[in-house]
Formats: sequence, C-alpha cells, structure tokens
Amino acid sequence: MKITKVKAILLRNELSSSMQISRGGFSVRYHTLVLVETDAGVTGLGEGVGNAHLVKALIEGQLGDMAIGMDPMNTEVLRNKLIDSQVYFERQGSAICAASAIEMACWDIKGKVLDLPVSTLLGGLVKDKIEAYASDVYWEESPDDMARNAERIVELGFKTIKAHIGHGSPKEDEIRVQALRNALGDDIGLIVDLNCGYDFLTAQEAIKRWEEYDLKWIEELLNPNHVGALAELRKKSSIPIAAGENVFQIHGFKDLFEENAIDIAMPDIGRVGGIQETRNVCVLADAYGIPVSPHNYSSGVLLASTIHVMASTKNTFLLEIDTSKNAIINELLVEPMKFENGMISSLDLPGLGVELTQEVIDKFAV
Repeated sequence: MKITKVKAILLRNELSSSMQISRGGFSVRYHTLVLVETDAGVTGLGEGVGNAHLVKALIEGQLGDMAIGMDPMNTEVLRNKLIDSQVYFERQGSAICAASAIEMACWDIKGKVLDLPVSTLLGGLVKDKIEAYASDVYWEESPDDMARNAERIVELGFKTIKAHIGHGSPKEDEIRVQALRNALGDDIGLIVDLNCGYDFLTAQEAIKRWEEYDLKWIEELLNPNHVGALAELRKKSSIPIAAGENVFQIHGFKDLFEENAIDIAMPDIGRVGGIQETRNVCVLADAYGIPVSPHNYSSGVLLASTIHVMASTKNTFLLEIDTSKNAIINELLVEPMKFENGMISSLDLPGLGVELTQEVIDKFAV
C-alpha cells in the first residue's frame, strides 16, 4: 500500500463565547486537518496544531509530497523522513506540527487496515475510562461572571476546571482565583493556565499570592525558551508546575526533565511530533517519575488521538476537554464521545474513530 495524496484542509469556526487569555484573545478558531489517501482506497485523518495557515502551507508546499509513495503502515520510517531527512534539521515549530498531522493520519490508516483501534496498536488499554477536566473558563473583567461560568461547567459533571488568566497582574487576578475557588468549593479541582504571559518576577509573585487557593497546578507560566528560569520557579513553588504544549520532540522534554523544570508534562500530539513521539515523551517522563497530562485543545481529531494515547499509556492522567463549543469536535467523531461522572470512555472503532464528512467541509472549510 502506498500514499497517493496528502491534502490539507483548513476549518474555521466563529466564536460563540469570549476567549481572552494572558497574551490576547481570539475572534475565530482554526483547525488544520490532513487527509492522507492511499492506492488501496483507505484514507486517514490527522491534525497539526499551531499556526493553522502556516501548517497548511508547509503540507501543501513540500511535506505532503515527501510522503507520497511511502507505505503508511511504516509510520516510524515516515516520521523519520518527514522530520530528520533534510540537510537542515527542523527541531521545532510549524514543520514539526505539519509532520505530526501526517503521522497521525497514517496511524488512522493503520488501524483501519488492521481493523483495530489505535490504542490497541499502541499496546492495548491500560484504562478504559479517563478522568477529564474542562478547559473553558477565560479571563473576564467580572470575576463573578467567571465564577458563574465555572459553576455551569461543574453542573455538566466535571470534577476539575482550568481557568485561563494572567491578563491582569497577580494582585488583580488573585480576585479571580479567589472567586473561582469560592464558587467551586473544596471538592472541585482548579487549574490556572497563564499561557506564557508572565515573566520570572511576576510569576514568582503569582505563586506566592495564589498558593492558598489549593491549585492543582499552574500551567505555562513563562516563555517556553526560559527553561532555567522555570526550573528556578519550581524550586520555590508550593504549587505544581506544568508545561509542554510549546515543546517539540523528545529532546525538548529531555531538557525540561534534566533541568527539573516541571512537575507535569503536557505534550500536544499535533505539535510534538505525532503519536509515536508522544509515546516516547511518556516513556521518558516515566523514567523521571513525571506524570503526563497531554495538551488537547483543538478539534475532534486531536481529541480522539489523545484519548487513544492516554488509554494505552499508564503514566497519563486528566484529559483536557474544550467545552466552549468554539472548536469543531463532535462533528469529526464517528461516534459521540461518552462522558459520565467526569470520565471519558476509550474509543473502540478501527483507527482513530474520526471522519471528515462533506457536511463538515461545506459548513467549516475555508
């Protein structure tokens, strides 16, 4: 079986609610999907997460052509060619995101050909249900509005909620952290995501101000290039520190682990290098005793891939779910996601269990 065509599809969705984070906000959501076709008539779907237009351009400009003629069943050979075969190495950035999408689509093909879920191909289920948390509270001028949104999400059945703050100073946003904790009570977990919006001194102040609010972790405090500074923060922090959505390949995570910079690793399958590279990161994290909670903040294709990896990997926990309805998620799943009592069920359809219908193309394709 050979790859005959690689096509990038850009999907666009207008926001139905505000998404203000520390470094700005959004007016629309984009998803870059990749459809890989074969001479056997089997197709696969993947996703590259990042600068959607740039990822699409890279796939259409060269990476897609590099995959043509290759056997999609040989995902290891394919990913090595896409990432490491050029004279100038691409170590991070949109090129890795684009390669991640093609590799992900080939896992989808492999599962369909073998009539097995990707989780089975990765070694089988170590858990058939995964605890999920909702990533759908954003910075608002009114702390009370944020608290009401958090209460709404708890009523859906989630036991942990992530809030994106840091648009204000640590002192200003302490009011928001306090309002969220008061609204949620002691039994609901609270995560704070700063989306790399603070510098070292500001992040240090935030940790001291917010430590009394029993945070499960603080995520992405600093610019991802400042690994040493992040390690210094972790030494002084009473709150667990998480990062990884802006880290590429196993080598990037090795730097984080060796510097003792994080408590929780958060690779994104659509950015880090694909499904196999995410597994490699999980194995390395396990050697350092670090749990993994993959970053999952895009379409249903990334969600399905993340569920398969987490269900088959022992040191993963807490699946991120975007409940905002601003992303295109359920429309890309072959079967509806099963959520009950804060838990997501594993997927058992062949491949990833995703599809790109004509209805979705007509409604969302750019």
